[in-house]
Amino acid sequence: MVQVDVFWAYGWGASLAAAAGRPLARSEQPLATSYFVSTVLFLSLIWAPTGMLLLLRHPSWETMQAAPMFSSLSEWLVLGFGITNVTQGILGFYIGQRLLRQGKEYLAHLNWLFGYFGMFFILLYGWDGLGYDRFLYDRDMLPGSPAWVPGAATAGGVGAVKALGLFLTSSVAKTLYLDGMYLLPPFFWLTARWRRAAAAVGGTAVLTPSSLSIVGTYLGGVFLIGLGSAAVCALTVRSVAYLLGIHDQVARGLGQAPPNSLAHLVSYLVGLPLGLVLLWGTVLRPRGLASRLLAPLLRRP
Repeated sequence: MVQVDVFWAYGWGASLAAAAGRPLARSEQPLATSYFVSTVLFLSLIWAPTGMLLLLRHPSWETMQAAPMFSSLSEWLVLGFGITNVTQGILGFYIGQRLLRQGKEYLAHLNWLFGYFGMFFILLYGWDGLGYDRFLYDRDMLPGSPAWVPGAATAGGVGAVKALGLFLTSSVAKTLYLDGMYLLPPFFWLTARWRRAAAAVGGTAVLTPSSLSIVGTYLGGVFLIGLGSAAVCALTVRSVAYLLGIHDQVARGLGQAPPNSLAHLVSYLVGLPLGLVLLWGTVLRPRGLASRLLAPLLRRP
């Protein structure tokens, strides 16, 4: 999705920097290394085309139901989408390298997890509390392909679990599967190869995890830490919104309840920091649950 890919692209670049580890940290010119060249090639030739395919085939879904068709999109938005899919990844890579350079390896891994956190928070909650409903709606599944309205995917007796089951067989899902087959193998190949090489350079070849362990740990970080953290913050923001009088986001989106725009804004300003503080104190702090989960990706387990 256009709004999501800003964070996802950042996560890809930051992930590759973290995988490169110590050899990248030691480089005086990180943007002249083979790591950076490979990352830019991955972002431009592998990652960016997958987003463009989704935008062309499913423009309403790819824009989180904001655009009814591809022709309704501004040319500048399409160009910006293609450009930021690369530049955001470069930014994630650069910040990751700077953290590694400063000896902050764990923060370099939290850096790529931040990208996934932003991605999942938008999918779960979004800017109107209905990110999940936008994500699960594929207009091609219904006769006439009606445009999305609040609650179209999960309200009206259709639960989120059932909506997810239907979505997994939708036309959007089939395109996502195709994208995954094109995108994931080269990414995991680079990640595993660089991680093992970094461990060998660091003199910890005996402790070097297998490629399968590296991939499994990465996926665990994505879904347990990235998705889990986003879910905690989404629930925290929603709870604050409820306390401030926003009891039904669908009704609010349909105009059947007061918009409460100020309360909606305050729910983010209060809920997001509150959720992040809670996560840092319980999961994300150094030597906490997150660092133990990510141990195979760190220099010393």
